[in-house]
Amino acid sequence: MLIGLVGGLITGISPCVLPVLPVLFMTGGAGAAPTRRRPFLIVAGLALSFSVVTLLGTLVLAALHLPGDVVRWAGLVVLVVLGIAMMFPRVQDLLERPFVRLGRKSVPGDRGAFVLGLALGTVYVPCAGPVLAAITVAGATHEIGPSTIALTIAFAVGTAVPLLFFALAGNRVAEHVKAFRDRQRQVRFAAGIVVIGLAVALTFNVTDVLQRAVPDYTAGLNQALGAERGLQPCDPSGELRDCGTTPQLAGISRWFNTSGGQPPALQGKVVLYDFWAYSCINCQRAIPHVEAWYRRYHDLGLEIVGVHTPEYAFEHVAANVADSVSRQHITYPVAIDNDYATWNAFQNQSWPAEYLSDASGHVRPGVHVRA
Repeated sequence: MLIGLVGGLITGISPCVLPVLPVLFMTGGAGAAPTRRRPFLIVAGLALSFSVVTLLGTLVLAALHLPGDVVRWAGLVVLVVLGIAMMFPRVQDLLERPFVRLGRKSVPGDRGAFVLGLALGTVYVPCAGPVLAAITVAGATHEIGPSTIALTIAFAVGTAVPLLFFALAGNRVAEHVKAFRDRQRQVRFAAGIVVIGLAVALTFNVTDVLQRAVPDYTAGLNQALGAERGLQPCDPSGELRDCGTTPQLAGISRWFNTSGGQPPALQGKVVLYDFWAYSCINCQRAIPHVEAWYRRYHDLGLEIVGVHTPEYAFEHVAANVADSVSRQHITYPVAIDNDYATWNAFQNQSWPAEYLSDASGHVRPGVHVRA
């Protein structure tokens, strides 16, 4: 649980959370009569829905035979509706009528705060560190146990703390800055625009540009936190060592960028296996480099296989992966590993991850080149 808490804190200060920070700041003090509990309700809703979706999303959607991205699209729609409600009080009144008929009275200023947090949690996609990878893989492969649940709760609490800071900051500004107190109507309208803006940006992947532009200053912390296992402990220093036989690709349901959608011929070739997930920002940072290697060395015998192993339920949708392959200009073969069979064969634990196999089918570590 300590590892989960620390992993959550690292995630909560990573550049991947930047898109939600303006929303938390603006909505933390944008109630009709802002109260001190509003930021806590927003972040509690975010932490709860993010935890449930991350741990159980893939499992539940598969059991109900629903599309993998239905929860994310529902969250985006709810964000738009709540944004409109913040901008136009009449819309908010219409949304609250069913609850009034049930005899439930909401606290002034807190209306919709928890629901807003729930919606944010469904679209909140932080960087995939080793702790988050352990949670998502356990949920997707039906290996949920008490330790995984405890890890998820600790991670959610850890990642919620930095986010709560921004929501509280917005609330304090609304309480103590006279301009905000005197212009609550305008503040709520602006907050509604920010919420809708986030939904639109997420829909069209505009936030990816911002996230990629900021260097991942938490990468070193995540690497120090993750316990290495499987193929990874092979020492990359010194001589060109043999890290063992390269595992076989397994459970691949679909191929992109190959002739007729068939697996590429890999026998006798040097192959770089690149594990990635299309919403993973660190993966997006790495793709231009991987693509450059492919363009430069493919004619000399190098083959690259992008093993797309999903992190979230919506990444199981092949059409979403195909769109990302096109949008990021990937030309090397991409394999869909939705059942984590190849991931488990390589005993992988995070995104992105690279494994270099020589022409005889053995994994080789990188070698430090000295001038």
